[in-house]
Amino acid sequence: MTVALSTLKVSLCGVSPGDQGIIQDSSFYSGIVARINSAMASIAGGIRMPDGQISPPLPDLYDMDTVDTSITNPYVALPADYQRHVFMVSDSTGNELYPPRGGDYYSFALFLRQATQKDLTQAGSVDRVCVKGSRLYYQGIPGSSKELTVHFYRAPVDMADDSDLLDGLPDHLAQRLIDHYVAKEVFGAYVEDGDNSQATGFKYHSARFYDAMTDLMDWIGIDAIPQYYGEGSAVDLGVCD
Repeated sequence: MTVALSTLKVSLCGVSPGDQGIIQDSSFYSGIVARINSAMASIAGGIRMPDGQISPPLPDLYDMDTVDTSITNPYVALPADYQRHVFMVSDSTGNELYPPRGGDYYSFALFLRQATQKDLTQAGSVDRVCVKGSRLYYQGIPGSSKELTVHFYRAPVDMADDSDLLDGLPDHLAQRLIDHYVAKEVFGAYVEDGDNSQATGFKYHSARFYDAMTDLMDWIGIDAIPQYYGEGSAVDLGVCD
């Protein structure tokens, strides 16, 4: 990734505040870095497209980390940089730990129904895992802490210095995506909020943003394996949360 924060700031606000950038209002300059980081976090977290689908995780934000089970609780916090889509969990020997039968790693209701002890106090080796919020739940509960490996998509790293590089977007789409996302938010909520506004800027930047998102989704493609039924449950490692 080679798109720097300085490039995005100039594109949106010009060389100096309000100097021929997309947003020609100097009052937005002081907060433009926060808006850029918010745009990146929103895109990485998944955008609801006009057809209703959610944009997939960004490949460059794939991560893998380990967590240690508790000997008292049926859950452990997911890695601090987790943002979305846990798609595989394995134990310390490399064996995959499956979600509840018939569901995926986010099917918590199925996880509860299939738990032998509904208060999630079953002791023993970890047999099933499931994500709820920022926690990874498991049954059983080992008598000693065990290391689990979690595969997921992390949050992008915020930018602060002008030389910081955008984290997670392909270079050929990065500026289009960030420029149009920030512009549509600013024009929609602030610049064009008068009674007589035709929302021209908001409509333009919204359309261009979704065009860029479509290009991004085409670039990512589909990362999936077939669904299998049986002991491993129906596990879909595709792009949906």
